[in-house]
Amino acid sequence: MASFIMAGRIQAAIFVIVSTLISLLLPPLIVFSNAAIALITLRKGWQEGIIFTLLATFTLVLISVFVNQGAGSGVIAGLINWLPIVLIASALAMTQSWGKTLQLILALSSIGVLLFHLVNPDASAFWKPFLEQMKPMLQNMQQANQVSEGDLDTTLTNLASWMTGTFAAAIALISIISLIIARSWQARLYNPSGFGEEFREVRIGKQASIAMVIAIAIAVLTGNQMIIEIIMIGVAVFMFQGLSLAHGLVKQRGMNTRWLIGLYVLMFFLLIQMIVLLATFGIIDNFADFRKKVANKE
Repeated sequence: MASFIMAGRIQAAIFVIVSTLISLLLPPLIVFSNAAIALITLRKGWQEGIIFTLLATFTLVLISVFVNQGAGSGVIAGLINWLPIVLIASALAMTQSWGKTLQLILALSSIGVLLFHLVNPDASAFWKPFLEQMKPMLQNMQQANQVSEGDLDTTLTNLASWMTGTFAAAIALISIISLIIARSWQARLYNPSGFGEEFREVRIGKQASIAMVIAIAIAVLTGNQMIIEIIMIGVAVFMFQGLSLAHGLVKQRGMNTRWLIGLYVLMFFLLIQMIVLLATFGIIDNFADFRKKVANKE
């Protein structure tokens, strides 16, 4: 894929357009169009990244018009998804630091949550129309489980209250995964084995960890919804330092890669629990520096 994307503008355009269209049918595959734009940005600069962002957005606009959703929805969806990818890929290219790039993702996502609440003081009311589209599916589940109509409305209200944090954390998560794919493609083409060494050394930093600890303390004491949403973003970001720590320790100790396979299998079956656990170790690692301790012992 990477060699095809970097073969020329026409090939890159074909890949971005096709992967964008496929992602409309299978949304998780949006990471491939994201990764393509990130790879182009990493190698050729933010100007090229913007060109392909506009191309992908134009593709969404055409589809939105075709299905009578209006051009505006395509523009908004495209820019929300791809502009941050160009920004964080540019940051990684300039700083060559995953720690600073992840700090930027955490900061931008948190600012996004704050701005969203400023524009929409009643966040639940904003999300309810979107969740109402799920009502037929939930009604089928209601009939199967003999759930009352009142309980169904309560469920929708509860879901709406968590949607802002969930959406922001998902955007951060998708952005990081896309950037990881792009960086691994770049390494495969221009610096074999370079990505593995880079990923095993990810450290977000003590300041971000202290901010997370303070946010958690405030959330426990006050129950502030906006702070909880920022914590959800932080958990998504710090999870990657937890993964980096696991990969680093397995490499340092010369352990069998089956340990990592087991870790990812656990994540498949216990996704939320494992994300929280990895994020916790990621936060602690900024103070304890487990990899340095293991290196010193050896």
